[in-house]
Amino acid sequence: MPIIIFGTKGKVVLEDTHPTKTTTCAYCQQIVSMEPVRQKRYFSLFFVPIFPLEKGETAWRCPNCKKLFLRRE
Repeated sequence: MPIIIFGTKGKVVLEDTHPTKTTTCAYCQQIVSMEPVRQKRYFSLFFVPIFPLEKGETAWRCPNCKKLFLRRE
C-alpha cells in the first residue's frame, strides 16, 4: 500500500514591486533597509510546494535578523 504525504506549508516570498524602507529594526536595533515580503501558504505533496492556497499578508522583513513586521502604510 503506497503512502502519500500531503499538507500545507508557509513560505516567505520577496516582493520586488515595492521599494525598501530604511528604518531601525525594533528587534535587533540595527539601522537596515527593510525588505517587502509576502507570506504565502502552499499545498505540498511529499514536502514539495505545489500550488499557492492564499496570497497571504504583506510585511517588512529585517535582512539582519529575518524578523517579520506587519506592513502599515
